[in-house]
Amino acid sequence: MTTSIYSRASTAVTSFRRKLQHFIGFQKGYNFILWLFFTFALLEFALRHTPYLNYYGVFCRQGYLKANSHAAPGECYYFLNRSREQVGMMIHLFSIIPCCFLVFFQFVPYIRQRFILFHRANGYIIILLMSLAVAGGLMASRRSFGGDLIFQASNILLSSLVVVGLALAIINIKKLQIEQHRAWMLRTWFWAFSVITMRIIQTAASRIVSGQGHTAMRPCAQIDSDGVLPAAMIQRFWPECASYFSGLNPGQQALVKANYHGLPIEVNVALSIASGASALLALFLHTVGVEIYLHMTPAESERLRQVSCHKQLAAGMRHPDRAGLAVGHVGDAARWSPGTDAKSEVHNDVTPRNSSDEEARE
Repeated sequence: MTTSIYSRASTAVTSFRRKLQHFIGFQKGYNFILWLFFTFALLEFALRHTPYLNYYGVFCRQGYLKANSHAAPGECYYFLNRSREQVGMMIHLFSIIPCCFLVFFQFVPYIRQRFILFHRANGYIIILLMSLAVAGGLMASRRSFGGDLIFQASNILLSSLVVVGLALAIINIKKLQIEQHRAWMLRTWFWAFSVITMRIIQTAASRIVSGQGHTAMRPCAQIDSDGVLPAAMIQRFWPECASYFSGLNPGQQALVKANYHGLPIEVNVALSIASGASALLALFLHTVGVEIYLHMTPAESERLRQVSCHKQLAAGMRHPDRAGLAVGHVGDAARWSPGTDAKSEVHNDVTPRNSSDEEARE
């Protein structure tokens, strides 16, 4: 009896999953599972950080600190300085959070197939928002998480990859090289959202480095900036800050130990020490992961290559499959020609109803 109930329940769940999968526009189950995992992780990240759009009331609220409801401890010392760092962080937040929501719709096959104009317009809006987010992030990175040099370098590397990836994706779709557009868009968004993985790694790494003797200098003004520690407590833990509170030395700094479970500024130091390595490791994992995925889906790339060739012929291009960054154009690959069975796809939409999830823009 128990086995029979379990079997019926399992069959019902499988049937529901397949119906939902085909309704959204997926043919292959593994694509649907990957889509669920990554897109809903992205949505969760966006929803959790939406309150940050209230910059002064939530993100940099004075006298209040709560995990995932405020900037990291001590960060708003620089993000409320009315200079480049604050402007950059505001641009970054006001761009990347809406961008995360809009990206979700770009990776829904049903929307790509049935609402092509929306997909195209949404894509241009996303590119604009991501460009602003990259610019804002670079403006703020000099002070973000303590301004660690490795973290700054990783931000520059990630920003460069995203900009180049978006540019190559645009060039390829303009040349109707759809399979290359798909590949570069996938790479770009996997790179970009390595920041989500970076936060997970950073939290774990900051706990590891705590209590290992790591220290860093911090201005007493930054220690006091969150407004959650009384001056007497700050001076008890860092006696050198007495000159800051007396006004004799407003720029006084203190040596702070890294302790994720300690006082707010100690959490700041722990996060700062872990930030650079966490960012590079996350970017490495995402870079390898997306290349593995592209390598495992050659059939989809070949199908889109066939479609690209026929669309280029229909557009009057003299050398189909040699536009954009196809290997026949920039590499030494042998000359390629479309298969005869691909002609039936000439009049089909670029993303047919039963296509996989990462197919290119029309």
